[in-house]
Amino acid sequence: MRKTVFLLALLTLCLLTASAQTVTVTVSNPTAAQRQELIAFNASELPFPAKKGIIVRDAFGIEQASQLTRDGQVLLYVHVRPNGKAVFTIQPGTPAPVASWVGGRQYPERKDDLAFENDRIGFRLYGPALQRTGEKGFGHDVWIKRTPELILDELYRHDPMLNFHWDYGKGLDCYGVGPTLGCGTPCLMRDGKIVFPWCYKTFKIKDKGPLRFTVQVDFAAVDGVTEHRILSLDKGSNFCEATVWYDGLEKPTDIAAGLVIRPADPKPVVIGKDYVHYADPTVDPDRHQFQIYSALLFPDQPVTIVQQESHALGIMKGYQSGQRFHYFFGAAWSEYDVRSQAEWQSRIDGFLLARQQPLDVEVKR
Repeated sequence: MRKTVFLLALLTLCLLTASAQTVTVTVSNPTAAQRQELIAFNASELPFPAKKGIIVRDAFGIEQASQLTRDGQVLLYVHVRPNGKAVFTIQPGTPAPVASWVGGRQYPERKDDLAFENDRIGFRLYGPALQRTGEKGFGHDVWIKRTPELILDELYRHDPMLNFHWDYGKGLDCYGVGPTLGCGTPCLMRDGKIVFPWCYKTFKIKDKGPLRFTVQVDFAAVDGVTEHRILSLDKGSNFCEATVWYDGLEKPTDIAAGLVIRPADPKPVVIGKDYVHYADPTVDPDRHQFQIYSALLFPDQPVTIVQQESHALGIMKGYQSGQRFHYFFGAAWSEYDVRSQAEWQSRIDGFLLARQQPLDVEVKR
């Protein structure tokens, strides 16, 4: 009898302790649009250390993936109906293993490529080994894919001349960069002309997933000026966030981010107040017969958007050394989740709306 009473008391104490450590996170959608995206809140809002592990459950009690970033943010991927609310609970504990929706690394087996991807799209930056060959690969490359699986390791395991440029059912590289800004690469402007950056010198991966991949890339100084980029790609997004700054500039100058424009007629370039997007015909359009949709978005800083010869540019006037230049670049494939440029416009509109009216996140102990 005493043993039964003791066990009941112990169980009650455990339940009370668990209840006291349960946190409720309510995510409210202020818009009339269906929303699915990453949310973030400070780990310091939790009454227990998130770095020791947390268990997140949705309204059905089903465990959900989460991520603690290096800068102390807790990330959750949520979907919330129009003007609706989604409720999650968080407790300390060891979460169940989950597959990652993002990934990336350096690929020394292919001239130090730095490539990363999520469940929709992938990107590549060229590295020191390629620069040593003298080949000019300035801009961000695009990997198109037709699966949410992470495929870059699989592609890099084989002959790149074969697997990179042919589609075997999962995706390929047919974007074509060369001596251009590719998709969303930043640059200095001198006398109204692009100063092309070359390959990165060093990199540091800051977040590895499962919901967000973040990397910082730094470039060798040219004429005393050094460039730094932080690139961040989230689960479920076609758009990579870029934060760029330059050190060593002696006076204010113009900088820009650009998209390469192919010699197509007519050129399907669409310029809005804070965005530009393009239907890219790929490097071999007659055989591929599909399009890659690319875009630059500037929701947070005023820029002047122009089309200049082989590029569309978002130009920030009077940039000063050390200042942060913030924007998004992205892409989609007509063979996967965005079938036309009209759908790409809709995807861009939805992304910009989400930036203007973010989901409201309330953390309650």
